[in-house]
Amino acid sequence: MEQNNPPKPELKAILSDAFSYWNRTLSFQLIYSLLFFSLFFLGYLYLFQRFGLWEEYAKYLEVAKNDIPALNEKMKEFAALPQMGSFILSVFILLALLNPLNVGFYKIYRKIDLGEKPELNDLFAGYLGFNFFKYFGFYLFWFIVFSYGNSLLVLGLVWIFITLFSVPLMFFMDVKTFDGIAITIKGLRRDFPTMVVALFVALLFGLSGILLFGFGFLFTFPFWNAMIYSLYQHYFKELS
Repeated sequence: MEQNNPPKPELKAILSDAFSYWNRTLSFQLIYSLLFFSLFFLGYLYLFQRFGLWEEYAKYLEVAKNDIPALNEKMKEFAALPQMGSFILSVFILLALLNPLNVGFYKIYRKIDLGEKPELNDLFAGYLGFNFFKYFGFYLFWFIVFSYGNSLLVLGLVWIFITLFSVPLMFFMDVKTFDGIAITIKGLRRDFPTMVVALFVALLFGLSGILLFGFGFLFTFPFWNAMIYSLYQHYFKELS
């Protein structure tokens, strides 16, 4: 298994491919967003209640009603509650359970490249067999590290970039987590400025759906996957 080194692609080609993948899978984007957000909010509310945070939150809110400085002070006390650590870890586990949905997009986009018709069950490729444990473990590890790195903004950004291609590399080349990070770093060194611009476009477009009465966000939110796959296709090549 090797990594090919084709000539540096043009930004225009990367963006064009990303928007093409996204545009051809709008129904999958909607299904993904509905599943992701509905399951996340249901799980979040359940955990909030499970750890007794509803009662504590109502108590602090009642005490500090109509007093913003007092409310801010109470929220600091709320964040320091002993069960908050377990609650946050549970939220990370919830996110790790949901994020294998992203893996399905890589299978869908590859099918498009091969001229095959994507199917709804392709969206759940990250949950099949051992794949589930592999991606669940990766995403749980990712969120835990990110939570620490995000305390210093720069470290959080660094973590995002050095794991940018970890999942497609794991899916297509079956590499280990740290091998994927090493390969990603090599890819970033080849053409970092172009990748930064492409990801900035992905971020802006992903958030732009909020402007369309909020509902458009359900379509634009998953665009990040299309951009990562487009970059992967242009900068990496798996060989059998």
